[in-house]
Amino acid sequence: MGVVHQFLASSYWAKYLPLEVLQRSLKNSLIFGLYKENEQIGLARVITDYATFAYLADVFVLAPYRGQGLGK
Repeated sequence: MGVVHQFLASSYWAKYLPLEVLQRSLKNSLIFGLYKENEQIGLARVITDYATFAYLADVFVLAPYRGQGLGK
């Protein structure tokens, strides 16, 4: 959770998002984590009704790992 909250807290779209709200939003979404060995290096969150609707949100790859096609 630390990497995700730290990254999102530095973003323009979630700058003031409290940790408790982030935890609740992740709990109620379909989450895809990106890892290198045991280190989280990215995330994508899908807001969905699991039937007909899905919205991709909060997608990121940490700066040192960008440009390698990992977000595709």
